[in-house]
This record gives sequence, C-alpha cells and structure tokens, in this order.
Amino acid sequence: MQISWHGLSCFTITTKGPQGDVTAVIDPYDNSTGLRFPRTLEADLALSSHNEKDANNIDAVQGKPFVIKSPGEYEVKGVFVYGVPAPLKPEKEGGKALPNNIYRIVVDDITIAHLGALNRELNDEELAELKNIDILMISVGGGRVMEPKTAVKVISQIDPRVVMPMTHGIPNLKEKFAKVDGFCKEIGVCRREDIAKYKVTRSSLPEEETVIMVLSRV
Repeated sequence: MQISWHGLSCFTITTKGPQGDVTAVIDPYDNSTGLRFPRTLEADLALSSHNEKDANNIDAVQGKPFVIKSPGEYEVKGVFVYGVPAPLKPEKEGGKALPNNIYRIVVDDITIAHLGALNRELNDEELAELKNIDILMISVGGGRVMEPKTAVKVISQIDPRVVMPMTHGIPNLKEKFAKVDGFCKEIGVCRREDIAKYKVTRSSLPEEETVIMVLSRV
C-alpha cells in the first residue's frame, strides 16, 4: 500500500487488491484554499469528512469514483470503509456543532483512521469504533482543528502504530495553521519523510513505539 499527502486533510491511498489496483482519495480540496489540487488524480473511491471547501471538492477527482460523504459501511473493490459521525466542538459556547465524519478504512490487512476536521478528544462511542488502528491521520494545526496538546491526547486514546499529521501550516495555504513543528515538540519526536509516497505493508509496521511520520506534500 502507498499513501501520499496533498496538504490539508487530503490523502491518496493506493493498493493492489484482488480486483486490480484501487485508489482512494480523502478530503479533496478546492483551489481557493491556496493549494492547487492535482488535476489528473483518478480514484475508485472519494471520501469527504466535512462539507467545506477544504474537503468537499469531489468533482476534482477524475474517473468515476464511488463517493462517500455520510456515516455507514461501504465496500469498493476490497476496500472497506466505515463512516462514524463525530460532530465538531462549537467554536463559541452555545454555538452549533458542525457535522464531521471519522473514517475507518481497512485495506491490505491494515486499518487506517482519518479524523477529518475533528477539534476535540474522542468520546467513548467514537473510540469504540476505532479499535486496533494501525495508521492514524490527525489534524494538528490548531485554530478550527486540533491543537497539538489535544492531538497528543487523542493519539494516546487510540494508540496507533503510525501517526500522520495533517492540516498544519504549509506554504501557499491561505488559512493560517501552526506549523507541524509545534506538534512535534509537544509529542517529543517526529520522523520527517521527504518522499512522495509512504510504502507500507502489514509486516513493515512498527511493532513497539508509535512512529510519527511527517510526509512532504505532493
């Protein structure tokens, strides 16, 4: 399996399944964010965790992907997706809790959790849906998403084997988020990878300590 990060909360996951190559794109964004979404990116699945311009540009994904925007259970070409509702904590007291989905994705005997724009710790019901997570994709840039201290607490709740920080400050992004350095300082150590794709198999996953994998944007 290969994983690429495109900025914000957008990832591409590609694998060879029993029915051939399978590609899933999570949270495709609009160019108005300041980042340019890849023009030729094709996928079999397109997932959107929340209905905002940083995550809902499904039309930008080429091909005819199966679209997932809602909680539920799905299966496409051997990739299993479980959508769990996880509303955001209102920014102001008494404000409205905006919708957000957490996705648990099972592919190649590896379980991935993508927390969308979640800005709080998980409750017991949500946590029960996120058992035995191998790779966790989690926002760390603060503001409308998780602050580093909250992200560290959520990582402790889930106890994954690999953590991939997302939605943090990078060049050209119009919305202001803290850079990933603050999160790395909070958690202790990060392994930065200047690679286009993170290649992983079940046997290559770390067995003891959780690895913080900071990918370069492609």
